[in-house]
Amino acid sequence: MSDGKYSFALRCIGQDLVQRGLKTFDIKPEGNHFTAVCGYQEPPAGTTEIIRYTPADIEFLDRSGESQRGKEADKEFLHQAQMLRAIGDYLDKYSSNLIRISNNDVGIEDSLFRVEYVTREGEHVIDDRPGSAIFDMCVLMVQKRR
Repeated sequence: MSDGKYSFALRCIGQDLVQRGLKTFDIKPEGNHFTAVCGYQEPPAGTTEIIRYTPADIEFLDRSGESQRGKEADKEFLHQAQMLRAIGDYLDKYSSNLIRISNNDVGIEDSLFRVEYVTREGEHVIDDRPGSAIFDMCVLMVQKRR
């Protein structure tokens, strides 16, 4: 998926994972869809569910999630859907292509996510994101939207 819509898609996927009670995930874009391998335990944990998100699924999740947006839980910066949206916003801003995002195999103890992507210059990056960096990304995203 290279059309600059990671923020939108990852927010919708994050909201769906929260609604399903899934806490562990490894999300990869594959062609025109995303595949999420997920689990119900806190990371690190085994995974038990595989969910495929097509563009139609993401549009449906967006429409069905509209009524929930703006509620108190969505205003928390470290809510899973907001964190995924902020990471997607970062990828969109720098025209990067996502390879995968996971909260189940981070290499640094303080990290919440491992994001693997290719920059517009072709550099392959594996980035372990600590909670403080994700919080900063969420703040910048909210400031940009205002």
